[in-house]
Amino acid sequence: MSPMEAVRSTGRFMWRVVRWPLAAIGILVFGAGVPYLWVWVGSQLQGGTAPSFSGLGVALFGIIISYSLLAFGLAWLKAWVIHDEGKPVRYAWNRSLSSERYTGPNTHPIEDLIMTATILVGIVCTIWFLLFGSPGVPVAP
Repeated sequence: MSPMEAVRSTGRFMWRVVRWPLAAIGILVFGAGVPYLWVWVGSQLQGGTAPSFSGLGVALFGIIISYSLLAFGLAWLKAWVIHDEGKPVRYAWNRSLSSERYTGPNTHPIEDLIMTATILVGIVCTIWFLLFGSPGVPVAP
């Protein structure tokens, strides 16, 4: 084995080891970090226990803007990684139904990360709501 092949082999092994923790960190930041950060910022603006539209509005629009910027940045990163050289991307759903079939992967790892984060956040929120959610504000007799 040549030294260059050994370096490539070591690099591939390190990528296999490092990519799962990086994916877990990305899922936590994307799925929980952004909403928690903006809810904290909104709570700092609220000032008391009564809900205010300034705190709620900042939290809501901050989350929307942050996810929009993340989507733009991840789309740019995906385009930079793929190097498609200006060729249009033909996904499996917009190919012809002829005998030639697309055998490559259907999604990019960045898309997999976002889908996983979305599904996990949905599951965690549902479990939290069903097990720990209070029935709401008590009604006076």
